[in-house]
Amino acid sequence: MKIIWERIDNWLAANAPEVLKSLRPGATDEEIDRAEAFFGVEFPEDFKLSYRVHNGQDEESYSLFPNLKFLSLQSAIEISEKWQDYSDDNFRCDGDDIFEGIWKGWWNQNWIPFTNESNGACECVDLAPAAGGNVGQVIIVEWQEPTRGLIAPNFRVYMENFADALERGEYRFSEDGYGLVDLVDFEILMQKHN
Repeated sequence: MKIIWERIDNWLAANAPEVLKSLRPGATDEEIDRAEAFFGVEFPEDFKLSYRVHNGQDEESYSLFPNLKFLSLQSAIEISEKWQDYSDDNFRCDGDDIFEGIWKGWWNQNWIPFTNESNGACECVDLAPAAGGNVGQVIIVEWQEPTRGLIAPNFRVYMENFADALERGEYRFSEDGYGLVDLVDFEILMQKHN
C-alpha cells in the first residue's frame, strides 16, 4: 500500500497539490483499534496499511476521489452512526438494483465507509457480503436510492485502479469541481467558463 500511495502522492504533488495538502498523517494503532472496536471487526490488512499512510483528508478540503472525500477513521464512524440512525429494519433493496453478493438491507454495521459524497453516498469495504460476495469487496451505497453496486473485489485493487487512472490522465483537478473530477466532468466545467 505504501507504493500505491507514493504513486498517488506523486501525481497529486504534480497535478493537484491542494488535494495532497489535505491528506492527513497516518492513523495510529490506537485510532485503528478504536475504529475496529466500533465496527466490531478486524479491518483487512491492506485497509489498515492504507490508513497508516493517510488517515483520510481534512474536513474542509477538495475531494481526493472524483466527487468523493476520503474519510478519516473518525469520520467513518460518524458516517456509520448517521446511516444507522436512519436505518429501517424493514427496508430492503430491490433485487434488480443490487449486485449479487451484496446484502440487500439499508445499512450494515460491517460496511466500513471510506469515501463520502456531498449527497450522502459512500463507498465502503464490505465485511458482511451476501452469498456470492467476497469479504473485503468495495461497494457503493447510495443514500437516497436503494442502489448498491460492486466497485472492486478488494481495497487493494480499488486503490491500484485509482493510481492507474491518475497516471493514465483520466482525472483532472478542478476548483469548480471541488477537487478531482473525471475528464468528461472536467470538460463540462471548462465549457461553462468559456
